[in-house]
Amino acid sequence: MALLNIKETVQQVADAITASIELETEIVDQDLMIVGGTGRYKKKIGTFEEEGNLNSDNVYATCITQGKEYINFHSLNDEYYDAKEGELAEICCPIKAEDTVLGLIGLIALTESQRELLIKKSSELISFLRIMSELIAGKYIVSQNNIALQKTVSSLLSTGDNFASFENIVGKSEAMQTLKKRAKIVSQSNSTILITGESGTGKSLLASSIHKESPRKDMPFISVNCAAIPETLLESELFGYEKGAFTGADKNGKLGKFQLADKGTIFLDEIGDMPMHLQVKLLTCLQNRKIDPIGSSNPVDVDVRIIAATNKDLEKLVRENQFREDLYFRLNVIPLNIPPLRERPEDIAIMINHTINKYSSLLQKEINGIDKNALNILLSYSWPGNIREIENVIEYAINMEASNIISISSLPDKLVKGKDIYLTNEKTSLKSQLNIAERTIINNCLDITGCSLEGKRKAADILEISESTLYRKLRNLGIKR
Repeated sequence: MALLNIKETVQQVADAITASIELETEIVDQDLMIVGGTGRYKKKIGTFEEEGNLNSDNVYATCITQGKEYINFHSLNDEYYDAKEGELAEICCPIKAEDTVLGLIGLIALTESQRELLIKKSSELISFLRIMSELIAGKYIVSQNNIALQKTVSSLLSTGDNFASFENIVGKSEAMQTLKKRAKIVSQSNSTILITGESGTGKSLLASSIHKESPRKDMPFISVNCAAIPETLLESELFGYEKGAFTGADKNGKLGKFQLADKGTIFLDEIGDMPMHLQVKLLTCLQNRKIDPIGSSNPVDVDVRIIAATNKDLEKLVRENQFREDLYFRLNVIPLNIPPLRERPEDIAIMINHTINKYSSLLQKEINGIDKNALNILLSYSWPGNIREIENVIEYAINMEASNIISISSLPDKLVKGKDIYLTNEKTSLKSQLNIAERTIINNCLDITGCSLEGKRKAADILEISESTLYRKLRNLGIKR
């Protein structure tokens, strides 16, 4: 059913032929299904000629299987011609793309005057049909090349996390176990998903993991941050535009993210920040599975699974008339909420160890774990930035750590500064404890003097050390102020 991919072009060709030579036109695909036509044949689009039997000796089946033209000026006398519409004569021309027959075009006479025209102009008409067949075949080849290009571009633009998998969504809490179970179930569906949760809880990781578990896993995963793209550009980014759609537009037009995600998944992050006028277009897309590129008069079919995410309270935004209620209900078909880390403290230690393994590999640095003193500090922290903040802290600590075990001295200042450090009974080197003390003293002093050049000069005077010594300690202790 290759011609279905360019059915609009097929119908335009049928209309153009009939308009120019006043003969009825019928175009069928390689399975004998009517894809385009005029007059009574237009009403039959979607049905099959010759009962769809390509193994018969009938005219259309023979034309397609053998790739040969057919001319008959007395169709009623042809035992292989099924004149269901009272056809009197017909000229058929196969549509070929290289060595493949995609279908055929039939020029049909239903009246004596039309039959006489076929007889009189048969040579010109068969040449004309060959040109029209080449036009359709060329359009098909271009469409196939565009699809191949789209897949290539989509794979290059795909923003799926290489670490994305349900195995990498760690946590032993009941809330996370329930979330993962539900997410695995809905991954097999095409229904729209709305992921909610605070910033940094891992909404994009969950969305990418759902895609990689789904039947669409081999197709593109395109992520769009609705808050990061300027409002004036967001519409063209999502839905694309036709050539010449507006001043400054690319002369060749542009495919939108929905088209690039065709047959795959589009992840609309920060959906709560989408402007109201674009919410209407998104709602139409959800309802009709079509998009309207800017400057185009013809909607484009898209087969896309939509996953949206937000850290905002959409119900509150709906009450405040900042988010469309109908769009909210369309998005919230399958709601998934990721609880913040402070509500599942039993997951923090697991997350820390998982992140150490992850960034040790990424940074190619052998870090085997974290000492209990440093771990106690991390476990007592509230983690307002959730998983994203844990990853930042661990990445920083791995960069700063000189040994193969993360210690307190490698943690960011904001986690250590001002805290009473209770050491465990395990061995803790004198150097490590002195580093902690020096770090705390210097940070407290800089809090008073400030971190300008003059402030650091004053701090050196208060601490009774030279400026060069202060700068060396700032560097060696990893203090960045």
